[in-house]
Amino acid sequence: MISSSTWVPRGFAAEFPEKYELDDEEMERINAMANLELNDAKEQLAEAEGEEETEDNDSGNAPKTSKLVEQIEIDDDLKEYDLENYDNDEDQDDGNNLGNTKISMFPGLSNTDAKLLQDESGEGDKYLSLPTELDEQEEKKENQIYPTDNLVLATRTEDDISWLDIYIYDDGAGAPIGAEEEEEDKLDIDVANGMIRESNLYVHHDIMLPAFPLCVEWINYKPGQESSNIGNFAAIGTFDPQIEVWNLDFVDKAFPDVILGEPNKNSFIAKKNKKSKKKKKGGQHITTHHVDAVLSLSHNKIHRSILASTSADKTVKLWDLNSATAVCSFDKIHHNKTVSSSQWHSQEASILLTGGYDSTAAVTDVRISASESSSSSDSSKHYSVVAGEEVENVRWDLSKPELFYAGTDNGNVYSFDIRQDSKPLWTLHAHDAGISSLDVNNYVPGMLITSAMGEKVVKLWKCPSSSDENNTTKKQGPSMVLSRDFGVGNVLTTSYAPDIEVAGNVVIGGITGGLKMWDAFSNSSVRNGFREELIVLQNNARQEAKKNGRASRIARKYNSNSNKEEIMTVEAGGLKDESDSDSDEGEDVPIEMQEKEEEDDDDDEGMSDDDEN
Repeated sequence: MISSSTWVPRGFAAEFPEKYELDDEEMERINAMANLELNDAKEQLAEAEGEEETEDNDSGNAPKTSKLVEQIEIDDDLKEYDLENYDNDEDQDDGNNLGNTKISMFPGLSNTDAKLLQDESGEGDKYLSLPTELDEQEEKKENQIYPTDNLVLATRTEDDISWLDIYIYDDGAGAPIGAEEEEEDKLDIDVANGMIRESNLYVHHDIMLPAFPLCVEWINYKPGQESSNIGNFAAIGTFDPQIEVWNLDFVDKAFPDVILGEPNKNSFIAKKNKKSKKKKKGGQHITTHHVDAVLSLSHNKIHRSILASTSADKTVKLWDLNSATAVCSFDKIHHNKTVSSSQWHSQEASILLTGGYDSTAAVTDVRISASESSSSSDSSKHYSVVAGEEVENVRWDLSKPELFYAGTDNGNVYSFDIRQDSKPLWTLHAHDAGISSLDVNNYVPGMLITSAMGEKVVKLWKCPSSSDENNTTKKQGPSMVLSRDFGVGNVLTTSYAPDIEVAGNVVIGGITGGLKMWDAFSNSSVRNGFREELIVLQNNARQEAKKNGRASRIARKYNSNSNKEEIMTVEAGGLKDESDSDSDEGEDVPIEMQEKEEEDDDDDEGMSDDDEN
């Protein structure tokens, strides 16, 4: 299951990601985390013992907690004898690699190609073979990320275990198939080195998560004291109230760099029991941390040290990434209802758009709200949907900053203009189930994509080009360009690429299968629906590429008469299990390039009047 996704623009990822090494400083930090977690567990046990003793005294029964403690002590005593491995041979090392016990004796070698070898006769002492400089260079080259690569972040869950998968999307180099070479191609380093290639998608590395992930947000800021820090981090919101922040430039990292929302300051993790959690949820406004699932995250691209989060605990919080603390908390913006989604305005740094289960989307100037009161909602302007509907998604239109869209649990999409009253410009019944995702293309005005929680199709819409009062087309609402089942089951997430060279690419994830990447403009219906917009996009891409001394690939795509559509599929499960592979080299995850023949009479493409209001 792919539950959420987002992109990382080109040029932010480290060219050579570092291998995570457990040095003395990191070990000291982890020990401190573990001790804090142990202390919290002891406190919870003491509380549980006290509660059970009180209940048992009231009912006249003997305490049961003591029996549990006695059983734990017995289990600890038995561990000393290792009875589970009693019948096993003492030496089970096959001599080909380091076991976990041996690795602990050689810090820093667990993530290398170091091997424990012995002569062919099996006699004599074993010896340690360290990786050569050539081995290290080859491994470093395999992990290399080029400045022209995009990263795709997707949260995946299988068998109750969740990961953050970090994909590499390489758009290729040289002239696309069917296009002519240009003079600027010779200036491309990859082309000059003979590395002409087509696009490719694969999993680079992954990170295990503590709970089911609900949202992921890319952060271009390195938490610390320097405001100029440029970083490559991901913030993850899950069913747990804490927010984990991970450095994407490290491979095989075991612990997050920052955890936002610890109930106890500077602690690693302190999950409260269900009873105390319910008391907090139903009582006072907790301003320091969330007490329920984190439903959305939004990083402020102007004030880059600020991260916004919304939660099922009905609050909106602003986090200072330098101090890892919540500096503002609002609990009345959505009238004491769940706040499901959020996004900062791209130009006005203090304007935050949120959607909630009170049938409204709210535009809030957080400077005014913070100066008035943490519980005040007077500074928010509310935009109402049909009474009884719950807003699931909100999204600004980057090409028209005064517009935003809101998707609801009834499958409706609303368009609002913040310069006008709270009435929607138009209402679209996009799906028959709740909107699971909606996104707007950064470079193609009016190119809206939607999906629903209970449907297997993704729909692409062309929105009206103007919101002017005299524009009669705005009353008609969007027109559907395409509806397509991508084979991912019920669709949970869609996300457009952030760079102009890959502006037509969108990633799609659902409850089954792996992540899909679709080049929307490779579809003839999409090209026909956005013919003029595509021409403008290609011209802009060509000019921008020339400024950088390169040739644009997207400017030369889609010009042939080929009817083939490109959809990339990464195998479900991400990285291969190395234990099942005979190869020593880290091969990329296999890619299935699907080239679908388009048909003029395709039932699921084209215009649909039934879905328009």
